[in-house]
Amino acid sequence: MPQVNLKKDDVRARAHYFAAFVGGFLGIFPLLSSAGVFGSAQTVNLIEWIFSFLRLDSKGVFFYGIGVFLYAFAVFLATIVNRRCKIDLRYFSIFIDGMAAFVMWKMPEVLPENVSGVVYLYPNFFAMAFQWCAFGGAYGFVSSTIFSTNNLRQAVSSFTEVFCNGKREFMLKAKFFSITILFFHIGVAFSFVLNRFFGNGAFLFVFLPLTAVFFTVRKENGIEN
Repeated sequence: MPQVNLKKDDVRARAHYFAAFVGGFLGIFPLLSSAGVFGSAQTVNLIEWIFSFLRLDSKGVFFYGIGVFLYAFAVFLATIVNRRCKIDLRYFSIFIDGMAAFVMWKMPEVLPENVSGVVYLYPNFFAMAFQWCAFGGAYGFVSSTIFSTNNLRQAVSSFTEVFCNGKREFMLKAKFFSITILFFHIGVAFSFVLNRFFGNGAFLFVFLPLTAVFFTVRKENGIEN
């Protein structure tokens, strides 16, 4: 198991959990719109982009291509900023998530006929890709805050090691991935309920968990190594 600074990593884990809440909270925006697609997953967009080329669908090539570019550019930007800027990358992610929420609030419920529904995914493509680069995990474990598939695999395999193979050292890993999954889906649930009352304005409530992320990251950075 990885060697960690438990005091600092406990705080880092809390920031990770709050970020997972944000990932779930913002991630369902396209699902609640006419796009009907999970906005944090680029895979479907890439497949549709290839299909558009094969169908000679210039509209699809254009709109899906923008989605690919936004996702790739966010990863490029996060990598550059992380290498060349001394400011914690997670602060940039907090700002970008907030801007994405503002864009979600302002986006129309019905798009013009000549505009593809994939446009609803654009804020997520950029913000969630950047967040994925900024929040990589804790305790030496690599974990995503924008979707749950790998987190579920890691949690199940770790609990299996603990209860079936008797390896108690996997308990920390099991708890970390399980809590990440929990926070992500609590974020989904809160976002869904708030959307029923406030429409797209519900996504502005993300500034509350983003504030928690900010102060938790700040606390972690104040802890001596």
